Amino acid sequence: MHQILYLLCKLGNLQYTNEIITAIPSLLKFRQILYFIDFPIILGFLISKKIEVKKVKDFKKKPVIVMAIVIMVLCTYYHFIPESLELVTGFIYSKENSVKYGTIYGYHLVDVVNAVTNNKGTKYDSYDDMLVAYKEFKEKQDELARKDLTSYKFKGIASEKNVIVLQLESVQNFVVNKTINGKEITPNLNKFLKENVNIANMHSTSYTTTADSEHSVITSLYPLENGEAFSKYYGNTYDDIFKNFKDAGYYTMYAHGNYADFWNRKNVTSKLDIDETKFLEDFDDTSELIGTYLSDELLYKQTIEDFKVAVEKGKPVFYNIVAASSHKPFKLEGIKDKYSKVSIDIGDLKGTELGYYLEAINYTDYAFGIFIDLLKENNIYDDTVIVVFGDHYGMQMYDENLIKFLGYDKSNYNDARMQYEFSNVLCGMKIPEFENVKIESPVSKNDIKPTLAQLCGVEDTFSIGKSMFERDSYITINNGKIITREYLFDGGLWYRLDNGEKLDFNSLDEKTKERLIVYEEETIKELDISNSVIVNNLLQNNMN
Repeated sequence: MHQILYLLCKLGNLQYTNEIITAIPSLLKFRQILYFIDFPIILGFLISKKIEVKKVKDFKKKPVIVMAIVIMVLCTYYHFIPESLELVTGFIYSKENSVKYGTIYGYHLVDVVNAVTNNKGTKYDSYDDMLVAYKEFKEKQDELARKDLTSYKFKGIASEKNVIVLQLESVQNFVVNKTINGKEITPNLNKFLKENVNIANMHSTSYTTTADSEHSVITSLYPLENGEAFSKYYGNTYDDIFKNFKDAGYYTMYAHGNYADFWNRKNVTSKLDIDETKFLEDFDDTSELIGTYLSDELLYKQTIEDFKVAVEKGKPVFYNIVAASSHKPFKLEGIKDKYSKVSIDIGDLKGTELGYYLEAINYTDYAFGIFIDLLKENNIYDDTVIVVFGDHYGMQMYDENLIKFLGYDKSNYNDARMQYEFSNVLCGMKIPEFENVKIESPVSKNDIKPTLAQLCGVEDTFSIGKSMFERDSYITINNGKIITREYLFDGGLWYRLDNGEKLDFNSLDEKTKERLIVYEEETIKELDISNSVIVNNLLQNNMN
């Protein structure tokens, strides 16, 4: 069901027709058509039989209609509300749970509630009220922070160094250090992670779009559903990452290998403190396109030239680059000499979505290798902080080939772990003159902005996230799910990540119980704060 809901969500964004059409074949399954096939059948039957629908004029028939309506309402009540109407607000963050626990009736009821209220189900209407909650939340974050990294002094260790934030399309973490038929899928990324900071437990802040990932990285806030923060609230004022670095004396840049109007990026970036912005129509060489995206190879070759010119101006440079070659449907159509750049043999997976995905990721890695080599050749690698990460999932969670590829079968299938893998994306960081470190605590996209601010000694006034070097508790996805080192909370119940079993709270020690309860409470707080800030534009007139 989640696949068809995702597809419908995609179809709602009609302004992105070309990109959506290319994704539909890989999302649509025959069994999903069965959800709708009854409507044309019934319509055809009515037309063929020429059944006449008459108005009910007989007063005696009205009680029958009233009774039918009452029964329908009771059925809806029974299916949607197993306990009470309070569940409506409980599902406001998670349509998946509104289907799971409240059936399809609950899903549509939440949609109706949001439509009627214009999605204004926010807790804080004023900046002052929100700020009180925000300060309390940040104090709690500090209480939960790591205390065992005293050997590192993170504040300002990369002050005035160049910064590159590189977002890769659909690169999940399960491909890291993975081989197929004897060859590494991501040899260049593996090398980068081994030599630098391997952030092994990075998670998306939502299950939706590239724009949502960008939103969290730029603002350190949770995205609204399916790119809405970019499309509807682009004019908001945020304490964004470009503003932070611009105020600290950086020259700021942004590049994306697609057209400026895709996901409303032209309007979004025009509101940010960006000195130089570049989209597909601005590049000189567009001879290699994958759909409507510039190939990663051409993107990197041209952005490195721009980066080199900017560095020569004398200011440190902050550059946000968004790559897109591994976008669904993953077939790399348009790549020249494809198999001189794709080095893996997918064998039996040929013609499957997973096979196409692995080839696309292998090409992404090939281009990333070129990117790193060009930085080194131009003598700007050593003096640059580099953060590289996947924007969101690529493979559907319950793809049968993926389940097998990850080593699961019917005897050992672990749904909690699959949900973890679904949101777990690749992430690594290079910090000049900093030794190799592996971060295994769960972190999220919201943490990138405060982490870079800490490293570069840049002021960060408002972030939901926490420095990745200090976080050691939990992360949240915008649908209310929680991930810790050991457990997953699906919005209703806790599960063990090691075996997928439902957690028995009675068997837990009091300290663990209290910790998990705190995580649930803090999750609601941070989602309330983030959603209120976006929907009500609460930072407007309150950011210096």
